[in-house]
Amino acid sequence: DRKLFIDPDECIDCGACEPVCPVTAIFAEDDVPPDQAAYTEIDALWFKDPEAARAKVNELKPPA
Repeated sequence: DRKLFIDPDECIDCGACEPVCPVTAIFAEDDVPPDQAAYTEIDALWFKDPEAARAKVNELKPPA
């Protein structure tokens, strides 16, 4: 997979992952930039339907 997925049921919003993300792609829920908001839904979808989540990632950012 081309991205990591955050399980919204497991995340406790502690913020420990934000400063160590090598591509600055993790935000507190209230601080997600509008252009990244779709990924919040995709992360939740991953834990229910991984194939659907992969398809949505590929729609937003097609593979190189």
